[in-house]
Parts: sequence; C-alpha cells; structure tokens
Amino acid sequence: MAAINRSENMDTSFRHENMQHESNMLLKRLGQSVLFVASLLVGLVIGIVVLSGGYWLVTATPLGAQLQTLLGITAKAPWHFSRASGVVAYLLLSASTIWGLLLTTRFIKSTVPAPLTLAMHNILGWLAISLSIVHALALLFDDYYIYTVSNLLVPFTGPYRPEWVGVGIIGLYIMVITAASFSWRGWMGQLWWRRLHYLTYLAYGLVTAHGLMAGTDSGNLGMRAMFWGSALVITGMTFYRVWTATTAKRKPTSLFELQS
Repeated sequence: MAAINRSENMDTSFRHENMQHESNMLLKRLGQSVLFVASLLVGLVIGIVVLSGGYWLVTATPLGAQLQTLLGITAKAPWHFSRASGVVAYLLLSASTIWGLLLTTRFIKSTVPAPLTLAMHNILGWLAISLSIVHALALLFDDYYIYTVSNLLVPFTGPYRPEWVGVGIIGLYIMVITAASFSWRGWMGQLWWRRLHYLTYLAYGLVTAHGLMAGTDSGNLGMRAMFWGSALVITGMTFYRVWTATTAKRKPTSLFELQS
C-alpha cells in the first residue's frame, strides 16, 4: 500500500512539474512576443523622431541649405531615393521568397544546416521590410507629392495612385506579420505557423502589383524584366514544390518499408 501511495505521489509530482514547466515556457514566449512588439514600436517612434529632426534640419536651417549644396541634393533626390530603395526591397523580397521555396529541396537539406537556412530566410525577409520602410519614409521629403505619416500608414489615402500604393502598404503589413511569425513558431505549432507563412505568397503578389502599377519606372524594359522574371521563377518553383509534394504522397510503399 505504501508503494502504491509513493507511486501516486511521484506521478502527481511529475505532472505538477510538467505543468509548471509548460506554464513557464508559455510565459517566456509571451514575454518574448511582447518585447518584440514593444521594440518595433520604440524603433518606429525613434525613426519618426530622427527623420522629422533631419527633415527640419535640412529644410529649415542655414546648415541644411549648405549641406544640400555640398552633397548636391536636389528637389528630386527623395523621389530617386525612394525608387532605388523600393527596387532593392523588391529584390530582397524575391530572394527571401525563392530561398523559402528552396528550403524544402533535397540539395539544400543535405548541404546547409536547418538553423542556418531558416536564419537566412528570416534575415532576407527583415532586410526587405527595412528597405520597404525606407522606400516609404523617403516620400515624406518629396516636394512634388506631399505625403504625411498617416498616408504611409493608412492604405488608399495617399496623393499618388492611392489604390496601388495602398496595395503595397497592405503587402508590407503582411510581410511584417509573416517575418514576425518566426518568433511565434514554437507557441503556434508547426502546422499553424506553416499556414500563416503561406501569406508570404499574398504579400509577394501585392508588392509585385504595387511595383508594376505604381512604379514610375515600371514601363522601363529592365524593370519589367525584373518583375516578370521574378514572378515566373517563383511561380515555376511553387508549381514544382506542389508537384513533388503530391508525387511523394502518391509514391507506393516498397516491400522493405512494409517489412520494417
């Protein structure tokens, strides 16, 4: 009888410790998520303050006028800077999407460690987001189309092609969600994280439409080649991934596998 009671006490103690461990892990992940969101908000506020201060310095002080003359900054410089950073951001988004599709291939799995492949995918995504934010914030300094912070945050409210610029803003929001989901992967579970990550395709499609329809250089042959080339590569790789996954599911089980 004493042995039975001892066993029951050990089982209860084990379950209590297990529940305590799961509770601690949940609190830790929740704290990490809160810290991540808070750091994003703090970074956004600091960025707005720095940019606002820089804008005032450049446009409203004698020192700013001297800097503009020294650096050769013209009224069109913010527009050119926005276009250039937008192109780089799109290339980084394409690279992140392509790398994400390559992660499931046998060659990458056998040659690159899994933590490194995921880290590269995540880094490329955040670089694309960072350049996209620069692409948007540069418009605050443009004198031809007057943008406000609210125009950049609220879709479909800007002065220039608001419908297609709004599509790009929504695409950026989805990019942030999918990139941030790496921090929630353990909490969400692999299945739901993967389902959420499929939104990357939506973000890529929206950003591509934004570039083609709102970009002032989208009529240029080189820019069209970049957009359509990227879209064709990603579409082809997606179909290949679906085909290989479907083929693997339909593959007949060998006799050796049945015996084992």
